[in-house]
Amino acid sequence: MNEDEIADKVYEERERIVDLYRNGPGDGTIIDPVDDPAFNDYYKLDRFGFIIGYVSTFAIIPFIDLVQIMYLFSSDESKFKKEEPQDIKIEVTREQKWLKMISNWDGLSRDKLKRRVYKGIPNSLRGKVWAKLLGVDQLTDDQKNKYKHMRELAWEHSPDVRQIDLDVNRTYREHINFRKRYNSKQQELFNILSAYSIYNLDIGYTQGMSQIAALLLMYLSEDEAFWALSTLISNSKYHMHGFFIPGFPKLIRFQDHHDKIMNKLLPKLKKHLDKNGVETGLYTLKWFFQCFLDRIPFKLTLRVWDIFLLEGDKILSAMAYCLLKLHRHQLYALGMDDILNFLQVKLEQNYQHSADYTIEKLQECLTELKKIKLDNAGPPSQNEKLKRELGIFNPDDIPVKKPQINGVDKKRKPINADQIHSSPEQDSQRQGSIITNGKNSLDDVSSIVGDSSRRSLLDTSVTSAATTTMSPQSIQNDDAGSDVTCVSPQPDVLRIYVPYDTPTKKSPTSVSNKITTIQVIDDMATPTVETDGIFKAVSTIN
Repeated sequence: MNEDEIADKVYEERERIVDLYRNGPGDGTIIDPVDDPAFNDYYKLDRFGFIIGYVSTFAIIPFIDLVQIMYLFSSDESKFKKEEPQDIKIEVTREQKWLKMISNWDGLSRDKLKRRVYKGIPNSLRGKVWAKLLGVDQLTDDQKNKYKHMRELAWEHSPDVRQIDLDVNRTYREHINFRKRYNSKQQELFNILSAYSIYNLDIGYTQGMSQIAALLLMYLSEDEAFWALSTLISNSKYHMHGFFIPGFPKLIRFQDHHDKIMNKLLPKLKKHLDKNGVETGLYTLKWFFQCFLDRIPFKLTLRVWDIFLLEGDKILSAMAYCLLKLHRHQLYALGMDDILNFLQVKLEQNYQHSADYTIEKLQECLTELKKIKLDNAGPPSQNEKLKRELGIFNPDDIPVKKPQINGVDKKRKPINADQIHSSPEQDSQRQGSIITNGKNSLDDVSSIVGDSSRRSLLDTSVTSAATTTMSPQSIQNDDAGSDVTCVSPQPDVLRIYVPYDTPTKKSPTSVSNKITTIQVIDDMATPTVETDGIFKAVSTIN
């Protein structure tokens, strides 16, 4: 397959994917039954909209899909602990205070706002407060129709559409809003990420952005979520730009700063982690890169995000220190594998402290770090800063026939047709996660490759490419069962173009649409059910 043929495949594939999100799947589109909740007779929801429960209609599901479904619904219910009625009542009483604060936002004192945010933003008002903290209202007024324009450009030109599509399909699928394939929330998520890949050509799209955008979509409209994401990435208060650009220099800076804190304040624990080969890069990736998403219980994550939006990125270092300080005694008794499992899995599933207690300790940690002048990781380096003006796009910046990495031209030798062997079945297997040595997903790859993962883990943005990240030493494909010959375009990153034909089989028709029956764990939360079984919102009715 020559370069022109590959370019044609890229264009055709982008057109097909965009059409699925704009118009929905047609009769000839294959959607795996596990991606369609119509056959699920029963759900349990926590008050934030996450699904736990069981599926009663198993007869129509192939075995492989049944395994996936059982995995989805086998989550430890400790992640979804029922909240005490007293906690709900406290939050309800705070709603009236917050409504008054929102109505008088410009006249609100900084001290009062800080005090109230640390106590907790009511979930029913979280979207309104987040929008205020991020200045979204001002941006939407100043940039009218800008998002719509960038979205339309992305549908036509974005080189990242395929990778975005793959990541949308595995982002918060246990949440009711993102459960059904190509539903309204998945469409909004796809649109935001695609538009931003054109809006900020320094970054384009990088894996990891999808969960942040999805979190914002749980509380904001599509337009608001786009500008919120833009603020998080480009505003100096958060400056996540340095996390997402190739080489992710801000991640390295924050990990180095974390080591300083550990050596100064938790030297015994640092020595124990070093003795067991647990380097900072093995457990802090999602802590810093996504502000603790999927690493602590969701309720606590929201509280941390409330404070992060108020205070800025200094919260990342303080929360990392707080978590290790709170759990140091458990960690002392563990070896390497158990330490990583504790920090990456158990900390989220079986967190032993209340959210209020943790936030109280976080405040103490912030004060402690400020006293010894370690509350700040220092100014960003020059290579962390924006190099291109946001929202300025010329189609010539992304020539179709020239491979792009994160929106930046990279010279690369063309890949010959005899180096590519793939099928739709193989490609679908890759969609669940990016696999290194057949064992670990993107989230855990840093625990395989060590420090080199800092420079290669998230540089994955190439259209129509199956991308695997690994250390330079492991650049050769060791999978005996693989029939793909890989060519390395640059050190640390392994990329292969995998064009494939679109399946034309018709999707199963034996499953009929119906209203889904829901049981909500929180007795005081009443979800709204639509006729297609999808929630637009999960709200608490008092």
